[in-house]
Amino acid sequence: MGKGLQHPSGRVIALGRLMLATLFLLAIRIDVSQPAHAPAATYALLAAYLGLAAIIAVATWRNWWLDAKLAGPAHAIDIGMFTLLVLLTEGSTSPILTFFIFLLLAASIRWDWHATALTAILLVLLYVVVGMLEMSSGSSFGFQRFVVRTGHLVILSLVLIWFGANQRRARIELVEEELFSRPSLDESPLENSLRAAMSSVGASAGAFLWRYHEAARFGGLSIRDEALAVVKMAVPPIMTDLAATSFLYDLGKDRALKKDDDRNLIYMHSRDVIAAKAAAKLALGEGLAIPIRSDEGEGALFLDSIAGLSTDHVDIGEQIAVDVASHIQRHSLLRAVEESAEARSRLTLARDLHDSVVQFLAGATFRLEAMKRSSASGRDFDSDLNELKQLMLQEQRELRSFITSLRGGPLVAFNELVKDLQALAARLSRQWSVSCDLTAQPAELMIPTRLRLDAHQLMREAVANAVRHAGSRSISVDLEAAGDRLKLEFVNDGAGFPLRGGRLEMPASLKERVEEARGVLDMARGMGVTKLSISLPIGESRP
Repeated sequence: MGKGLQHPSGRVIALGRLMLATLFLLAIRIDVSQPAHAPAATYALLAAYLGLAAIIAVATWRNWWLDAKLAGPAHAIDIGMFTLLVLLTEGSTSPILTFFIFLLLAASIRWDWHATALTAILLVLLYVVVGMLEMSSGSSFGFQRFVVRTGHLVILSLVLIWFGANQRRARIELVEEELFSRPSLDESPLENSLRAAMSSVGASAGAFLWRYHEAARFGGLSIRDEALAVVKMAVPPIMTDLAATSFLYDLGKDRALKKDDDRNLIYMHSRDVIAAKAAAKLALGEGLAIPIRSDEGEGALFLDSIAGLSTDHVDIGEQIAVDVASHIQRHSLLRAVEESAEARSRLTLARDLHDSVVQFLAGATFRLEAMKRSSASGRDFDSDLNELKQLMLQEQRELRSFITSLRGGPLVAFNELVKDLQALAARLSRQWSVSCDLTAQPAELMIPTRLRLDAHQLMREAVANAVRHAGSRSISVDLEAAGDRLKLEFVNDGAGFPLRGGRLEMPASLKERVEEARGVLDMARGMGVTKLSISLPIGESRP
């Protein structure tokens, strides 16, 4: 984009006017039949117009303020020149059609389709009026050529009005899209936005001040001579009540320029819209200022020392504002997602530790309490201590396996899960002094590592709850992989779980884990046993 803006629309229009004036004068000079009327006056008029076009081109070439100020008067002079050329020239060298197209293109580029339509209507009416005057004067008049030219002008008017209605969107290019498309938490969204915006318009200096809604001060960055500096400010850098959209500024001459909703130029004093402290602290001179707003906060982007600064940059600034606000919004969303993921990970890890280490310690305490009661009778419980020691060593290996699973691959074989749960059932039997058996049908199936961990912890929790809350002495576990579901069914001979509202109250820890895995939990009581059924999706088990 920077290279394209080295020749802004105002400069192109001024250069086009100068080239057309030169061509008209040379073409009429070569064609001995032209001008058809008042040759001396026509040459003088074209020479004056050529000189005026040269003056406007030189005066506005590097001055966006004069270009904006002279745009309207120059357009009016062009329309007057078109009318005079209709009167004074005719034939193949007459510049009427070319001039007509130039005027409509200039209106569509500088303003919008409203100005293009008004210019077209005025030019067609002037052409018709001049033709009618020639017809009434009794001079030789080519009526057929007049009608054909009028039709050409009307058709060109419709085409160029459509162009004026659509060219604004087509002219605004995207701002360094690759820098905004992938926000990263390792990079500052302010620095990314500032560098992308500077690159897009060819600015050699810039600053971006930002304040989140809960913050009292503005903070940000400035870049000048490739040096990056941190900036802080207590006052708003831009008076957004006067300049809510992008605008050009020249602090040395106290000038500022913006466009209203109808794209009319609005002239302001730069000291009225840019805070004096911001201008001094950021060493601003001449450039483009862009207010930025999003759901996260507000700020101001200053792009200073832009090569070929022109009124075109006001429209570009609006596109930059949208892109920067969107980039900051995506960065904030990404941060919120990561924080949420971290919170879920902490909760899951805490639950896993509770269902493994804490439950084991509870079981060990249960065994120690039993040994304490039996010690009063003089019973030797060295074998019990050795068994508890072995259980601790197995739990240590289980914890290491748990850590390895977290570090390992995404899938494990179903048959490996069966072996792990059978070994776990044996350990739980000794740990809680109960009978715990697991049966399963082998299957050639791969399951996610996360589901393997869930099955381990669910089994630990289900057995612990059956012993501690229902007084179970026997627990049977059935494991099955059916279709896309992993099913665990626990049947215990305990006294039953507490009732709430006439229904069995499911253990909260089991319920939370199953819901997080997007599974289904069901509990039923009958025939002196309690059956707990858990169904988990084998596919993606996490949102």
